[in-house]
Amino acid sequence: MINLKSISFLSLILTIALISFANFNIKKWKNLSTIDWDVIGYYDYLPATFIYHDYFMDFIRTDPKYVEKHMFWPVNASNGNFVNKYTMGMSVMYAPFFFLAHIKTQASHANPNGFSWYYHKYIHLSCLFYLIIGLVFLRKFLLKWFSEWSVAISIPSICLGTNLFYYASSEAAMSHAYSFSLSAIFLFYVYKWFENQKLVYALLIGISLGLMSLIRPINLCFALFPLLYGVQNLKDVQKNALIFFQYQKHIIWIVVLIGLIWMPQLLYWKSVTGNFFYYSYQDERFFFFNSHPLLGMFSFRNGWLIYTPIFIFSIIGMYILFFKKHALRWTVVLFFSLYCYIVFSWWCWWYVGFGNRGMIDLYALLAIPFGAAISYILTQSYRIKAPVITLVFLLILFSQFQSWQYRNGMLHFDSMNWNAYKASFGKTKFDDAIKNSLIQPDYEKAKKGE
Repeated sequence: MINLKSISFLSLILTIALISFANFNIKKWKNLSTIDWDVIGYYDYLPATFIYHDYFMDFIRTDPKYVEKHMFWPVNASNGNFVNKYTMGMSVMYAPFFFLAHIKTQASHANPNGFSWYYHKYIHLSCLFYLIIGLVFLRKFLLKWFSEWSVAISIPSICLGTNLFYYASSEAAMSHAYSFSLSAIFLFYVYKWFENQKLVYALLIGISLGLMSLIRPINLCFALFPLLYGVQNLKDVQKNALIFFQYQKHIIWIVVLIGLIWMPQLLYWKSVTGNFFYYSYQDERFFFFNSHPLLGMFSFRNGWLIYTPIFIFSIIGMYILFFKKHALRWTVVLFFSLYCYIVFSWWCWWYVGFGNRGMIDLYALLAIPFGAAISYILTQSYRIKAPVITLVFLLILFSQFQSWQYRNGMLHFDSMNWNAYKASFGKTKFDDAIKNSLIQPDYEKAKKGE
């Protein structure tokens, strides 16, 4: 039963209202530009299979207009066939909205080519739909650990005060908001399963983890979260192992569900490339012996904490988790460290975009130390908590301003540096000072790990 007097519920409603307003008042909503760039690859499985009836995408060989008009962008497999570079997780998430758009397009006698008006609108709406679900589950999860007021502050801070806001509005069909929401569901049901080992919780863990990993295979590492859950020492490791053994049927169901979710992808690769497993990123790879965590966090070229500074509270919150001897202190710190190491080992550690978008999938987990920091601050005297909460509010506004700058060209997607950041700071127009300070990265060297 929802308590309408709950401050965290009211905060959730306000956050949803603001993100919805933003979605319906940006250029990408008003123009046909939602399905573009990486989204084309995420989405192409659907029109290729269900409209053009050719998931091999051979039809684009005889008609280059599909590539020229940003409709299909496959890469060449080693056997000469076309293959989609991206896994099909996002197409699975888009699918209900794609079919609704297809029905609506046909009913209105518009062009049912997969890229006309309704397809863009409905795919854009899918992000808002899943984000709302994710925020609901994030609130439910945080309330298991923190007070109403702590959660009420944490929800808008994470949604509106970070680059999640940008990737849930201006580039809504990108994968990040979807992964964020699935991770919030995953974390909640891991908690529920450890509290009460019901099969339904295990099934929901398997479904959410399967979809997360099918969207971004790197998210398979979230499977470590249950292994680390509540671990403080070796005895806790043994305790978790005993629970897993006792409920091994649940673990088997989780693995089976992940396998079933991945099966269409494996069959697609087998059909198109001849192999059940195929690496479609070609010359793009991880360099695990040359990771760049400091650059990934602090570089002015999309450094995570430079463009999402509000997460300094999550870093502080990790210390508070230890200070308060929170049950998840080691779980959060170990998983955060591992995830950062993997994300920043990618050849393109700056992840081209607004801030380091590779970290967004982790934001539901980072809400735990964030909530811990806010919870601790709220116990302090008014002279301390008033200025700190004011700072949180200012950092939300600062993130909103930087999002606006990025949308309007004052912040560059890959060429920022200290001088360019200084030149753009506080600017409301792109000028020569910004332009002349930009330095494009050397992509060919980066792909070699240099």
